[in-house]
Amino acid sequence: MKNKTKESSSNDILVPAVEQAAKILLFFTRHNVAHANLTEISNAVGISRGRGYALLKTLAAYGLIERNEATKRYRLGPAVLTLSRSLLQHLDLRAVALPRLETLARETGCTALVGIASEEHFIVIAKRDGGTPLGITIEVGHRFHLTAGAHGKAIVAFLPEEERAKILKRKNLYFYGNPKNYQKSRLTKEIKVCRSRGYALDMGDLQPGIHAAAAPVLTVGNRVTGAVIAVGTFPKEAAPTIGEKVREAAQAISRAMGAEP
Repeated sequence: MKNKTKESSSNDILVPAVEQAAKILLFFTRHNVAHANLTEISNAVGISRGRGYALLKTLAAYGLIERNEATKRYRLGPAVLTLSRSLLQHLDLRAVALPRLETLARETGCTALVGIASEEHFIVIAKRDGGTPLGITIEVGHRFHLTAGAHGKAIVAFLPEEERAKILKRKNLYFYGNPKNYQKSRLTKEIKVCRSRGYALDMGDLQPGIHAAAAPVLTVGNRVTGAVIAVGTFPKEAAPTIGEKVREAAQAISRAMGAEP
């Protein structure tokens, strides 16, 4: 008689210790926390201080967490950065985008970025500076809200109608910075213009004086996977020209990623 082990496909079969360790790591990113003490971490994860200490000590042994012995506070360790770099190095989109970002940054004088849409966030995976005296302090790995500013408009504009409607039903939308500034009629017009021109603009709504143009990056089946952004202090009259260049870069990247013209 053969002994068979039946493997369940259920998503609710989780290893408690692994789940709790993952929650500790995600605590720092989801709550935008740089440092935290044992009590804060344990409470956030929903475990005892003793359990939290054991998990933190284990994570620290592998460089995923660091403990400041003077303050007794914890932060993410260098191994997290190593994992992030490894992931970014293996993203085809990043490799495809870099030459286009270099050209875009050089031609516009802006900081050129490409990022991917991931659930609630837009994650920057590659960046090139335009060489202007004013640098834009957005680093690789930075996470924006998915709906924020120019990239939010560009992504949402080219989503299937059903997906777009689902996002627009959310309680807080950050297209114009503070959710209190959201205007449905204004966004409807901008989405229509974006679909026509192929790019969206943010002229100081997220941060006064900082302007951005963004265009969607598509992949196989013309599915939206992310966006290209040019960020700078360019004047209003330069926005259409920069928007066109961003659209061209995004289209070139999209074709390389398997999207149809």
